[in-house]
Amino acid sequence: MSEQQPPARPAVTEPAPEAVAPAPASRGRGRQTVGDMVRSLLVVLVLVFVVVALNAQDDSGGKLQPLDYSGTLAQAQGTAPYDVLAPIGLPDSWVPTSARTGRDGDAVTWHLGLVTPAGDYAGVEQSDGDPEALVADVADGGDDSGIVTISGQRWRKVDGGRPEKHALVLDGEAVTTVVAGGAAWSELETLARSLQAG
Repeated sequence: MSEQQPPARPAVTEPAPEAVAPAPASRGRGRQTVGDMVRSLLVVLVLVFVVVALNAQDDSGGKLQPLDYSGTLAQAQGTAPYDVLAPIGLPDSWVPTSARTGRDGDAVTWHLGLVTPAGDYAGVEQSDGDPEALVADVADGGDDSGIVTISGQRWRKVDGGRPEKHALVLDGEAVTTVVAGGAAWSELETLARSLQAG
């Protein structure tokens, strides 16, 4: 008898490995090269330069531009029941920088701020409201330190106040006038001497 052999199994042939080209290397997040970072940095620096260049201001040598306060002065003169004072005859080295008029309750107020020739602040404040409230707004906590006569009028000196360290106060019947600032007393007196009604 013959032995039977098990049926032959079909030979399994494995496909020949195909030559697989490597996939192009993709640079995922976090795998940038130094060159990529340098290019990105250059783009950011160019943008910063453009923003700075567009925002650069011409300071014209640091010279203050004077404010034309004539309209505000005319408005104050048309509203106030008192003589509104403004400087007349000051040299151009006194630069007006702020002006306003308004109401504080029933009181009419007038303000003119200037930069003095020494580069300090000096301002004129007028109000027909409470005199001590006006002085407190300008030179709160200051002490009366004497009297000075300017153009025949007696001005009270208030020293050491806040926000302004020096103040000259002219107490009138209808209006209180304060000349105050961080400027020297001599400059404040020059400003007070120049004040005239329009």
